[in-house]
Amino acid sequence: MFRHPEDRLPLLLMFGLFCVDVSVYLFVDHWFLLLAYALLSMLPKAGICAFNHHHQHVSTFHYAWANRLLELMYVLQTGVSSQAWVLHHSLGHHLHYLDQTKDESRWARDDGSRMGEWEYAWVTTLTAYPRAWAVGAKHPRQRRIFLVMGLLSLALMAALVAYRPLAGALIFVMVPLGMLFGTALATYTHHSDRATDNDFVACNNIIQRFYNVFTGNLGYHTAHHHRPGMHWSKLPALHAEILPKIPKEAFTMPGVPWRWFGKCEGAENFAPFTVALAKQAEAEQAEAPHVGAPRQAAS
Repeated sequence: MFRHPEDRLPLLLMFGLFCVDVSVYLFVDHWFLLLAYALLSMLPKAGICAFNHHHQHVSTFHYAWANRLLELMYVLQTGVSSQAWVLHHSLGHHLHYLDQTKDESRWARDDGSRMGEWEYAWVTTLTAYPRAWAVGAKHPRQRRIFLVMGLLSLALMAALVAYRPLAGALIFVMVPLGMLFGTALATYTHHSDRATDNDFVACNNIIQRFYNVFTGNLGYHTAHHHRPGMHWSKLPALHAEILPKIPKEAFTMPGVPWRWFGKCEGAENFAPFTVALAKQAEAEQAEAPHVGAPRQAAS
């Protein structure tokens, strides 16, 4: 049933947390306990956001019906519905991230200057679904699934709120909206200040064991963009293969709280991106031997 056996344990853990969500929703009445649980649950759900992203690059199951059911769980945990990542991210951002006039997750303002972290997070959150819908104009099949599953997700959320208003609003509305914003906030580090048309220079990498276990190797971000259709479990090996092509300045620390869990490889060399760094990296690229294979389209 699973396309990749490495997905079994993460999915078991995520489903376990979802069962706790449902149990708290059904059996806890006190507003303070509900609020406390909702806020505390957002920390592990940051990892679930990453695995939802991975699922919509490389689907978890062989069967479409199973993937759609999984995506209903994901939207109730992360605020990102079926095909939203596919349209906004795989068919949008991955094709356009080297051009800040087109990138669906653009970190540059219209005048070319860099957005601040919180500005980027708000803009990306508020435009996520409209931009996904716009990308869908070229991909009618994905847009149709996006629309149908989006309406079903809204109906499910409304039913949960109608049955138990406070618990439903906190656990299945407030938390998913918060996680959508948190996802946008977390992605700022991946590309900000990397104004270049060089595929190996345009990402920031976070090479820290805890962060990459928690996010399914999302810190190997250059490797992810080099082969966006590659399963998350194979990214460390690809990163090692293409490492000679990645400039030393393209390694950084994750945000709080992940930066408290250990040193990141190469983070001491991180510097905000500049035109000079771009030219230096591109010159090193020209002198380096060919490594790796051509970039693949997202699946």
